[in-house]
Amino acid sequence: MSADKETKRYLSLRYKLLIPLMGLGVLMFIMGYFGAQEYLRNTIYEIMKNETDSIREYVEDCLDENQLQALTSGDVEYDEAAGWPAGMTDERYWTQVDCLASVEEFNPRTEIFTYYQKTDSSLAYGVDQYAVLVPEDSYSLGEDVVQDEDYDYLLRGLQNVTYYDELQYFEEDDVYYFAVTSPLRNSQGVIIGGLTIYLDANLAVESLQTLSEYLVLIFIVAFIVVALLVLGITRSVTSELVTLQATSKRVAEGDYAPIALRSHTVNDEVSALGQLFNTMLDKVRQREETLQTKVEELQIQIDMEKRSKDVKDIVESEFFQDLKQRAALVRKQRQQKE
Repeated sequence: MSADKETKRYLSLRYKLLIPLMGLGVLMFIMGYFGAQEYLRNTIYEIMKNETDSIREYVEDCLDENQLQALTSGDVEYDEAAGWPAGMTDERYWTQVDCLASVEEFNPRTEIFTYYQKTDSSLAYGVDQYAVLVPEDSYSLGEDVVQDEDYDYLLRGLQNVTYYDELQYFEEDDVYYFAVTSPLRNSQGVIIGGLTIYLDANLAVESLQTLSEYLVLIFIVAFIVVALLVLGITRSVTSELVTLQATSKRVAEGDYAPIALRSHTVNDEVSALGQLFNTMLDKVRQREETLQTKVEELQIQIDMEKRSKDVKDIVESEFFQDLKQRAALVRKQRQQKE
């Protein structure tokens, strides 16, 4: 059997239209979802960035960088026997700590500390707000900074304002933080250390998760609505084609009844095809009727010619001639008797 005569799989035009349209819809919704999620994330990040910028500007205004430089260079009064931070007797230290701690009054979701270059290969903590707010969690002045994943940001913060690329997660507190580091300069404009601000981002993360869930729900509902619309449109478009298909089968069996067309306010290719199909059916019906009439007339003519030929054959046969002669002889004998 040739390839042309092989039975091919059948797929309705409705699904040929529906499958690529729905595939395109899925792709668009996925792109839209992740695009919207990225937009929301960037918007929230921008809000937190503006918030940390405001805090940073406030702290830089209230800090005395010259006093901070003196403290971090070793010029500090401290009673080690009293422990940390109770043994810190230098008022300059507490003035700087009070500056950082005052942020708590208008933004309690922050953790702020300063740091400085201790040696070429190490960093140390300066002052932090916890010395007043949570003394047991405070960094000791001059305590070495552990070289962890934040260390590179702290180094970069000694040169330029640096925002962390990702939110920082503190497992022990189960808190996400948005962080920024920036250089601190003395009155001569020389960088004497850095400032780090951690902003509690849990609320932002929860908001982003909530918005993401709403986005998923919205996109699912929108997808279902679009899917139903596409299904309805394809069904409406292909329903008349299905009618044409059924009519073609009916015509093949000799039924030339026209299609009952739906009325359209504005015609399209399918409705025009239906009208042309009805026109074709009418012409085919007329031609078949004309052909049938001619066939009947031809059949009558053939029958008459056949009948004439049969009569001629009978008349010209020997039997008929013999019978004719006998009939003539019988008539002649009858006349002679009379």
